[in-house]
Amino acid sequence: MLRMLRNLLPVGLLLITLGCAFASQTATPAIPTADKGLELTPSATATPTVAATTAATATVPPTATPNPCPAVTAVAFPERPTDFGDSYIYALREYLSAGGNPATLGELLHAWEALPPDGGMPLQQDFTGDGSPEVVTGFINPLAESFPPEGMLAIFSCQNGAYETLYSYAPGEWTNIALVGGEDLNGNGTAELVFADVTCGAHTCWHTLHVWSWDGSTFREQMAGDPSLPYPTFTLTQDAILASSVGVGSVGAGPQRVYTETWSWDGSVITRTATQLGPAQYRYHAFRDGDEAFRAGRYAEALDAYVRVINDDNLEPWAGYYGAPEERLWFTALARWRLVLLGVSQGNFPDAESDYQLLQADFAAGSAGYPVAQLATRFWEAYQRLGLLPEACAEAVAAPEAAAVLEFLNSFGYANPTYTTEELCPLTLP
Repeated sequence: MLRMLRNLLPVGLLLITLGCAFASQTATPAIPTADKGLELTPSATATPTVAATTAATATVPPTATPNPCPAVTAVAFPERPTDFGDSYIYALREYLSAGGNPATLGELLHAWEALPPDGGMPLQQDFTGDGSPEVVTGFINPLAESFPPEGMLAIFSCQNGAYETLYSYAPGEWTNIALVGGEDLNGNGTAELVFADVTCGAHTCWHTLHVWSWDGSTFREQMAGDPSLPYPTFTLTQDAILASSVGVGSVGAGPQRVYTETWSWDGSVITRTATQLGPAQYRYHAFRDGDEAFRAGRYAEALDAYVRVINDDNLEPWAGYYGAPEERLWFTALARWRLVLLGVSQGNFPDAESDYQLLQADFAAGSAGYPVAQLATRFWEAYQRLGLLPEACAEAVAAPEAAAVLEFLNSFGYANPTYTTEELCPLTLP
């Protein structure tokens, strides 16, 4: 027995030693590293990888160092190139690579008389996600005979201590560039470049909006369609583009109203998500506000709008085809006519009859607005006889005076909606 114990003792000691050795080893944890490729959808995530190490505690890999840009130094502005196009891009790139301050590019382009008139100040921002800011500049041909003069866009990036041309864009003759800014609009973690092509007609300049996103090798358009606005003012927020416009510049377009469009990411593209009208400045637009509310069933809002048309002395006339006093008389008659229709449709017959009597008393034959009173007469008499709103409206709009009312309502320019015969008495509409 003693001999057997002496033989087993070395084996037991060997097993204990091996067990301790295995227990001292631990699994190396998985270390996620950032995916260097840019994704176009906000739902994409980086693929985790495992960092191999022999240490007991893993360490996070170092962050990639951005490409260094040239040190800024005192550099004289270069002479303006004699040829427009790539020679401008080359001159700007050489200026930056020699140590020219990107913040002075606006002054340089101004000295060249090449600064775009609509949003021309260069941008300095990281649009590729590599950690180094790109320099984005737009410029025009100062010797162009066209208006607007042709323009170009150039994007420079830092590579090995110098500037290289990352991307350039020429929209074509009669078009220049208006830079707006940069913002992460699609949630991919990198700013998108926002700018507009600018073209002009006889009376109005139009801005066509672009949103470019870097996909790792090139810039891709993120806008849905080709949205164009006349004389807009763009504002970038954290997740949207606000575009406010005062409308077209032609006198024939009629009275214009400030409006603001909101453009934002819908999961696949940047698209228009809202349009908000500014306050009515003209009596015409106040009347249209009442009609829009009436058709939408917002009757209290419609009533307030029509009362404002009648009483608000601060509303402006357009006086394009009718004199200001005559225009106000027409709108007073039209608003009173709408109040008659509101009262009848809501069962408020005392108020409807009161407005009807005022309309008849204030607009005698030969006065501006008299045709509206005639429509009201035909409606009122038909409703008293039939008791049916659609049939009463049908008799009203069949009156010969309907043509004169339509002529007035449709005299406010091509940029405003066109009234139809049915809209003269909107109770006939579904």
